[in-house]
Amino acid sequence: MKILVVATPRDHCGRIEELMNAAHAAAQGCTSEIHVLGTGVAFDETIAQAGADHVYRLDTPLSGSFYPDAVVDIAERACAIVTPALLLVTGDALGLQVAPRLAVRMKATYVSGCCGFERTAPGRLDFVRPVYGGKALEVVESTAPLTVVTVKAKSFLNGERRPTAAQVQTLDFPVTAPSGAITRVQVDAREAHVGRNLEDAAVIVSGGRGLGSAEGFVPLHRLAERLGGAVGASRAAVDAGWIAPTFQVGQTGATVAPDLYIAVGISGAVQHVAGIGAAKHIVAINTDEEAPIFGVANVAAVADYREIIPILIDELTEKTT
Repeated sequence: MKILVVATPRDHCGRIEELMNAAHAAAQGCTSEIHVLGTGVAFDETIAQAGADHVYRLDTPLSGSFYPDAVVDIAERACAIVTPALLLVTGDALGLQVAPRLAVRMKATYVSGCCGFERTAPGRLDFVRPVYGGKALEVVESTAPLTVVTVKAKSFLNGERRPTAAQVQTLDFPVTAPSGAITRVQVDAREAHVGRNLEDAAVIVSGGRGLGSAEGFVPLHRLAERLGGAVGASRAAVDAGWIAPTFQVGQTGATVAPDLYIAVGISGAVQHVAGIGAAKHIVAINTDEEAPIFGVANVAAVADYREIIPILIDELTEKTT
């Protein structure tokens, strides 16, 4: 079986490592070749130790203003070279645009949010993905010659890689200009995420509807700064316009796996809990003692965050001075 990993320009080192871990997990129990396509600094730094059999490096780097269709075009041309049975892409905002488009072009099966693989018979690979907000897992079978898969973040943090002597080949795939039919989405620069990347942060302080207003995020930013972490938010806080969508954590936002997740004024809807299930420790602060978030929290505080957060900030400030 040939496996093609497509590392997009948005994939940092951690994401590329997860994709390669997923590729090796899929390759277990069968004769396989792992091919990887990508470009950029993160790709160059990561791929040497990734355990690939073949490495394809794009001669023309994609800029930060690339279009998903450009990635689809390049992946399609790479498929013509490799003829893979399985293609893996990160399940982020870009991957979720690229993978289904590519599957349609290649007349392939598309599986989203894959978090594991099962071999139920020789030569047969099934795909495990969460459903019902992460409360259950389903196993999906594909009989198509090619299956295009988006990999759920934080699902393949560790893995065994077989040693390989990768063959490196440079591909000259010019990026074509987008057609007039492409819709460009312009994002206000003021909504850009400031601070640490949510998916890489060891500590995340998140706020929800219980904050009451956008001003409620001010002490959360201070606490996150003292802890060396990042600020997140529930969908309710984002929908209320209190914080930009780039801060959203949950099933429709970022999937995170920090050492410490502090949920402030977050009720704990299943969509939010699905995005924090891999957190090692969860601290919940909420005035509603019946809030569902307490069901998954390691530490629960039924209290007003406006009383607790300032105390935490003061204690942390004293320890660092």
